[in-house]
Amino acid sequence: MKKLSMLAAMCIIIGCSIQKVLPQKENNIYSIKINNTVLEIDPAAGGRITSLKLNGKNFLTGREVNANYWGSTLWPSPQKEWGGTPPPELDNQPYSVRIDKKVIKMVSRKDSKFGFIFSKEIYGDRKNNAFIIKYTIANQSDQVRNVAPWEVTRVHTKGLAFYPKGTGERWGNMANMAEDKDGITWFAYKEDKIPVRHNKFFGDGSEGWISQVNDDVIFIKKFSDISAKKAAPSESEIEIYADPGKSYVEIEQQGAYEQLQPGESLTWEVIWFLRKIPATINREAGSSALVSYVRKIVN
Repeated sequence: MKKLSMLAAMCIIIGCSIQKVLPQKENNIYSIKINNTVLEIDPAAGGRITSLKLNGKNFLTGREVNANYWGSTLWPSPQKEWGGTPPPELDNQPYSVRIDKKVIKMVSRKDSKFGFIFSKEIYGDRKNNAFIIKYTIANQSDQVRNVAPWEVTRVHTKGLAFYPKGTGERWGNMANMAEDKDGITWFAYKEDKIPVRHNKFFGDGSEGWISQVNDDVIFIKKFSDISAKKAAPSESEIEIYADPGKSYVEIEQQGAYEQLQPGESLTWEVIWFLRKIPATINREAGSSALVSYVRKIVN
């Protein structure tokens, strides 16, 4: 039996007409190209997304920045269940891979701690200039498991992250480094303000999106919004982490915390957009034009 959680209604979000792009493979790296945007995936490295490029420039950070924490991946939440290192079968060990109807489909091995199997299906939509990612977490253990899906995406420093504020207040040692204005939470990275320790803030979002701006490029993640009460224990829908080495930032969002019986699974979809921001739009924190630009894309 399959339990579907946070499954986006694609015809509502981006329209029923989807023009899938045929993925390419070179040196065991799979890529999806839409005009001047390219998404690359390495099944051997935990099925992670290794790069997201616009005009050849990678918006994500790579191995050269941090050998362990780079690119974008899926983790099980809450973190307190596994500590500082996620199960390697899910995070960095090889996934099986095949292409089916222009969709890259990857499956992990069963992890030895929880009995989870992760599946990732990724394809490009040419018409909407978007990348669609469908994550599935299957409980293949003989015990009931509780879990939420958690997408962790590493980007460069000196950027600007923002998202629509949900209920409650931010928390975590970086909470006071962000500010709220007109219903939007803004986090402008300032290197001299980042402590040399574990740095993070947690908060509830609304509308189901988060964005990151670096220079004149904007990265947008669209997902189904959840209420604060559906977040995993000690976690939140939106989380932003700054590496104490001041080399990367994590832009993270989580789906609903679900109970899975043995053999059950949950599925969660995320849509990625990468755009060059029009020169007429103010790219500073508090820019209403920037927020309107994002809302137009995701809606």
